[in-house]
Amino acid sequence: WEAVRLIQRLGLKPRRTIRVVGWTNEENGIRGGIAYRDARGADVAKHVLALESDGGVFAPRGFSFGGSPEGLAIVKEIAKLLAPIGADSVRGDGGEADIGPLMETGVPGVGLEVDPTRYFWYHHTQGDTLDKLDPAELARCVAAMAVMAYVAADLPERIPRGQPAAGGR
Repeated sequence: WEAVRLIQRLGLKPRRTIRVVGWTNEENGIRGGIAYRDARGADVAKHVLALESDGGVFAPRGFSFGGSPEGLAIVKEIAKLLAPIGADSVRGDGGEADIGPLMETGVPGVGLEVDPTRYFWYHHTQGDTLDKLDPAELARCVAAMAVMAYVAADLPERIPRGQPAAGGR
């Protein structure tokens, strides 16, 4: 949400729509991601990129990407914009769980990669509250997500799709 709010606050208007989805039920079979994909139906073909942040909002390091080699090259170019905040690395081995159902259809997927060292200190506990967040790290995560989402949505051409995975729709 904050990434989209930042894009709006800056008055940026990309060529394509940026949609924010609050996923649910990852741990019980990725039902939220599946339901979203199924509810979108034929519109899934219009999705340019699925972007997920599921590792917390610790210091951003870059992204993992799942999709075509051509798409990986484009995402690496976008990520170069994030070198000043240290979030410019791109691994070509992934995406994230909740966007997996979209990726199965060939939609390129990107997952925000963050410093993982503190993730399980509070994850899924009563201590998992906003007061544990470092505002500077949160701001850098928001910036990384905003840059990736905006640039991908504003490219003259779509990011090339990958091949649908076995079992994909």
